Amino acid sequence: MTEATGTRSLIFVCTGNICRSPLAKVYADQALQQAGMASQFVTDSVGTHAYHQGQAADPRSVQVAQEFQLDLRPHAARRIQPADFQAEFLLVMDHYNLQNLRRMAPPERLGRVKLLMAFAGQPKLEVPDPYTGALDDFRFSFDLIRQGIDGLIKSLQRLHNAGAFD
Repeated sequence: MTEATGTRSLIFVCTGNICRSPLAKVYADQALQQAGMASQFVTDSVGTHAYHQGQAADPRSVQVAQEFQLDLRPHAARRIQPADFQAEFLLVMDHYNLQNLRRMAPPERLGRVKLLMAFAGQPKLEVPDPYTGALDDFRFSFDLIRQGIDGLIKSLQRLHNAGAFD
């Protein structure tokens, strides 16, 4: 939680931070706004690797985002930093990056590192990396991201209603 604003952060994680996690961030922003929770959470996205540090989102991610009236144009890829582990949740797209984050995370923050699809009731399912695929692969990954985030929002609403964020 950031003391100055009273908000908590949700950080979406993939490998290079140009395909899946930026899409997750912008969709989560929209979903939080629609759920009336945008003032309680800030979002970000990171990669576990610095392959694309400072680069824009993949053009195919930008296109998929635009199909849903989401704007990825301001995105600049970045690698996860130690301070990111203070987030309420680090929401990971696949098992490979889940293992990477678990190795990096301080022991007391391990419980905050979650596979995104667990929130969709599918804890073994990954959001596949569409980087080497076609536009339809990006659409498929985004469909899974939306399912995961929709489940995440429901979970956050339950936690909020139970007083967990007071």
